[in-house]
Order: sequence, then C-alpha cells, then structure tokens
Amino acid sequence: MNKVWISIIVVLLLIVFLYTQNNFLKVTKFKVDIKKDLGPFNGLKILHLSDLHNKSFGKNQNKIMKKIKNLNPDIIFFTGDLIDSRRDGIENGVDLLKECSSIASVYYITGNHEERSEKSLSLYEELNKLNVNILSNHKDILIKGEYKLNIIGIRDETISKGKSELVSKLKNIDMEESDINILLAHRPSYIEHYKTQKFDLVFSGHAHGGQIRAPLIGGLLAPDQGILPQYDSGIYKIDKTNLIVSRGLGNSLFPQRLFNRPQIILIILK
Repeated sequence: MNKVWISIIVVLLLIVFLYTQNNFLKVTKFKVDIKKDLGPFNGLKILHLSDLHNKSFGKNQNKIMKKIKNLNPDIIFFTGDLIDSRRDGIENGVDLLKECSSIASVYYITGNHEERSEKSLSLYEELNKLNVNILSNHKDILIKGEYKLNIIGIRDETISKGKSELVSKLKNIDMEESDINILLAHRPSYIEHYKTQKFDLVFSGHAHGGQIRAPLIGGLLAPDQGILPQYDSGIYKIDKTNLIVSRGLGNSLFPQRLFNRPQIILIILK
C-alpha cells in the first residue's frame, strides 16, 4: 500500500472520529441521594439537557428523541443556550423542546446566548405555545400529598449582573428547607452563591465539558472558569448541595468536541 492510500485512509478515519465526537450522543445516569424523605418523589427520573446551540440531531431531532423516549423521564430540564446568538434560526431548538414536551413537563431557563440574541423574543413566543415552563427568577411547585418539590429557575441575565443581584433574587424566592428544592442556573461557577440558599440540587450547563477532555485531567477550557475548569462535567457535592453539570449537546464559537460527546443526563432521586 503506497503512501497516498495510507494518507487517504488516515484522513477518512480522522473525519469519522471528529464526526462521532460531535454527533454520537452519550447517556449518563446518576442516582442521587439528597438525604431527605422523598415520599412519592422517590425514584423521580429527571432528564437534564443543556447547550444545544440550535444543533440538529436529525429530522425533528429524531436521533436524540429516540434516546430520550427510551429513558422515559418524569420531568425534563433544559439549562440554557437552546439557541446560539452567532447563528440564524431557532427551529432546531424549538423542535427539541416540542418533542420533549410530548413526553414530560419541560422546564427551561435562559443561557447567555438567549440573553444577547435578537431571536430570543421569537423563541419565547414559540416555547409558550408549547406550554414549556419558562422559569425567570421564580419557581414552580409540584405537590404530591404532603410532599412538595420546588423548581426554581434563575435567568442568566441575573447571574451576569453579579453576586448581590443573584443572592437578592434567590432570597426572594420562598421555599422551606424541608421541601425538595431544585435550582436551574446556567452557570456552574456561581455554586458558592447558589449553595447559600441550601438547594438540594442545582442543574447547570455552560461549561461544554471543557470542550476538549484529556484523560485523567478532564476538561481543558470553559467559559467563566478558564483553563482546567473546576466544574465542567458530572456531579459535585458542595456542603449539602448536589451540583449537576451537563457537558451539553452543541458547540458555539469553537466548532469541535474531543473526547467529549454530546450528553444526555438522567438523574434518579432516592
């Protein structure tokens, strides 16, 4: 085999590898014990998605929806950057939450890309038509008998305004420590502020898993956190708060993932 054919094969293998890194979805499952009596919420299955950046996973998002349907979630969270401020179109993001809302209740918060996009108002109008729960510095309550689960969503604009604004908004949201308290907040790097309100679970994205993941090291670079980010993927226990960070689904400024496939997270409460 001459050098030309070897070069062609190497290039083709590289193309296939890079394609799989951006498009082959990975499902990650965690069981989380929040050390509370969950009552009828014991075993609740929460699907966590983030950072689509208007990426397509097939017609009507059929590739990702096949995996989501197989997981049979009770509730679905999307933690920001459904669209991308640098690109036209909202269709892929709307299609994803449309299909998700046919399976379970969907709760959505903004990311930094929605906040600076001219397409945001159109996006919110479409999501309202789908009965997606858009949380913007307020909460929704799920009640089963005597048990209460609070889902609080913080708008990304609030986080970007700084600590005092963020803490003020969180303190103004009424909740009891005995309840199950969940926060949706796009940026994981503010966990030191989130934990002051004693949330049981915080769901975040934004870090893109560090974009490129190195063996034994993890993510290499993330927004807000810089080189070797502390919170880039997985579950972190900070005092009594469990921080769940999604690696996300799409890309933004840097178009390629490495050792960091698009991620679907399923959390099972116990």
